[in-house]
Amino acid sequence: MRLARLGAAAWMLGAIVPGAAVAQAPPPPGLDCALGFETLRADASALTGAELSHEGGFDVARLAAPDVWRAQFMFTLPGHPAHPAAVLRTLRKQVTEVWTSDSKGCGYGDQSQFAILMSDMKSTDTELTNASRAEVEREKKGRSPLAP
Repeated sequence: MRLARLGAAAWMLGAIVPGAAVAQAPPPPGLDCALGFETLRADASALTGAELSHEGGFDVARLAAPDVWRAQFMFTLPGHPAHPAAVLRTLRKQVTEVWTSDSKGCGYGDQSQFAILMSDMKSTDTELTNASRAEVEREKKGRSPLAP
């Protein structure tokens, strides 16, 4: 009886330790619209480890805590219909191995154009999450049922 308890305790410890390692990763950044467009852009660019680029009408700053979360700040450039606007897309790895995507935004210009931008972002969030889910399912089908 005592060995069964020790075995159960060892199993629980094994199940808890990987979660503890994930819990030690810093949380993904947030988006505080009250800071304003220029301050948000400057703060995102100054984040340690941020990779900066220009893509499709946006200044982009990417950060990641590998195998835990990925974040992408996107700031419209002049000429974009929703300018000035800031969006933060966060992808989080779930216990199911699926990466879920969620976008939040701040619109400082034309609100109707900002609504269109956010609708596009939310649609892409759904596509990214569904693609990750499909990939996880493909990987499961390719594994032996006896594989860990």
